[in-house]
Amino acid sequence: MSYESSLKGSAAVSHPTRIASAREKLLTDGNLPDNTVRSVITASWQRCMSSHVDPLVAKRTQELGTDELMGIRRQHKELISASEVIMREAKELLAESATIMHLVTPSGMILDYEGDPATLELARNFSLIPGANWNEQAAGTNAIGTALNIGAPVQVHAFEHFCENISRWTCSAAVIRDPFEKRLLGALNISGLKNTLHDYCLALAISGARRIEGQFAQLKLAQRDLLLGATIDHFTSSGSDGVLLFDMEGKLVRANTLADKVLAARGIKINLTPYNPILTLNSEGVFTPESERALNQIDQNWVEPVMHQGEQIGFLAIIPLPARQSQRALNTVANIPPPSKSTGFFRLVGQSPPFLKAVQQAKRIAKAPIPVLLQGETGVGKEMFAKAMHEEGPSQVGEFVALNCGGLSRDLLAGELFGHVEGAFTGARRGGMIGKIEAANGGTLFLDEIGEMPLDLQPMFLRVLQESEICRVGEARPRKVNFRLIAATNRDLAQEVAEGRFRMDLYYRISSMTLTIPPLRERKGDVSLLAQNIFAHLLEQHSGDQKRLSKPLLDLLERHSWPGNIRELGNLITAAFFLTDREELGPEDLPKDFLAAQMDSQEDDDTNPLDLAEKEVINRAIREQGGNLTQVAKQLNIAKSTLYIKLKKYGIARP
Repeated sequence: MSYESSLKGSAAVSHPTRIASAREKLLTDGNLPDNTVRSVITASWQRCMSSHVDPLVAKRTQELGTDELMGIRRQHKELISASEVIMREAKELLAESATIMHLVTPSGMILDYEGDPATLELARNFSLIPGANWNEQAAGTNAIGTALNIGAPVQVHAFEHFCENISRWTCSAAVIRDPFEKRLLGALNISGLKNTLHDYCLALAISGARRIEGQFAQLKLAQRDLLLGATIDHFTSSGSDGVLLFDMEGKLVRANTLADKVLAARGIKINLTPYNPILTLNSEGVFTPESERALNQIDQNWVEPVMHQGEQIGFLAIIPLPARQSQRALNTVANIPPPSKSTGFFRLVGQSPPFLKAVQQAKRIAKAPIPVLLQGETGVGKEMFAKAMHEEGPSQVGEFVALNCGGLSRDLLAGELFGHVEGAFTGARRGGMIGKIEAANGGTLFLDEIGEMPLDLQPMFLRVLQESEICRVGEARPRKVNFRLIAATNRDLAQEVAEGRFRMDLYYRISSMTLTIPPLRERKGDVSLLAQNIFAHLLEQHSGDQKRLSKPLLDLLERHSWPGNIRELGNLITAAFFLTDREELGPEDLPKDFLAAQMDSQEDDDTNPLDLAEKEVINRAIREQGGNLTQVAKQLNIAKSTLYIKLKKYGIARP
């Protein structure tokens, strides 16, 4: 349904007296002249007439006292929290425009206001203040009440207001909706006297409402992650109990693998979609509300609160299996093969606290059959973590299939993901091709750089996750698939969602649990361990010689900032390994571009690692040349006078 939200070109602006006359005619004989008043205003006036709204004065009896207002604000604390930044900006943005901004509940109650100080003071005389109710039944036609009534943005100007005492005002309002459920959260309104009418006011209200929705989405995502993190132990431990996790509204967040069996045994009917996020989304990504709160079906003796820092953040229901079926369930659990002793976690090298914490979390998450989102900079080892989790997870008996979503065209990525049948498109492989999703059936699918997946492919992949079936490109027959998803990104996907570059419903699906892998620069002491481990593998693969890395080289590596993380370190050690035949590798054996970069980033003093490395190089050359400084200068490719300066600088005695 379309509403005439903007005032541009309307009689309300060009002929305001016509609007006033039309309103009088409606009040006196119940009729309106044709084509004078916008349809959105006409419909609102008629609702006001049916509700017997006072046409002279907008009611003020709905105002709340301080204590009552505080109670209302507590009920809407998430909306207020999500709007803090926008309201703070309004204080400065509207300070000199003679307008003010209101944050409003779905019922029309003003929660907060900011803006021009003089207009804020004037607003008190008209009850445009926190605690006042501005729905249409209380205040007649106005942007707040009308926008909430029609669920769409609207401007109301001067005599378009149904109540005569507020006809000096103009206002623009847009509704705020829960980005996941699409339910009404409230509205954002911009008001000023009628001489402040501008088209941008409505645009500003709409933009502000969308930003609040984005902030609300990030807030809910953070709450979900906190709730999952606080209860992960319940989903990784073995046992015969069904485990359900609910948020504070009683919506299902997570269920363990035995939940459906336990619920069925007890005759409890709750929709447990595999990998169900906080809210159930249909195939189009639209919220489908449950018909009743899930908690109402569960014995409250099984329910315990989930606490964080003294505040309840959700509910955990631990449902015991009926006694006669417990042994069967235990046998089912016992049939899960134990993880191999050669698990990939043994190949993850490091001893720093941030790294050990990440490994500990990964081990716990690996045992839960839920999607995982690995976050971290490029080169931190996200695929190594994914492989380790696969090898200790429930899908370890299947294949580990990896695909990088970055750097591929849309069509090529679609073919790699979904596969194709012969003749599906120009260049399609003869006989068709199985896609990575299908290849991961029974195992783990690792999607790196998932934030690079094109927007139009995201709903197709979302459907695979929801329906557990896939259609190859050019094929209509669905194929059933069952795989564990581990995704990775170096982007802030929550921000990508807020800015419309990544689907919110897909983000929910892939981030049931999020694990952040620390960058190498934050892993103090791990660089030497990693370097020696990489070097040992190179020795094993390419040489039986007893090469080793010198302490000056390792000290230099420890001081590097590692923007490329472990990948950069691996490339550097590999290059040094093949560039020298010496038994002990020193700083001079590292690639010249790396040494040059280090020189540029270090201060020129005798304590930095490059000076130490240079001193070591000179001493070695002196030993190799038997103390002949002329030959030392030739070996180092520097003038003899320069060599003397460096001997003095480093306190090296002449032989």
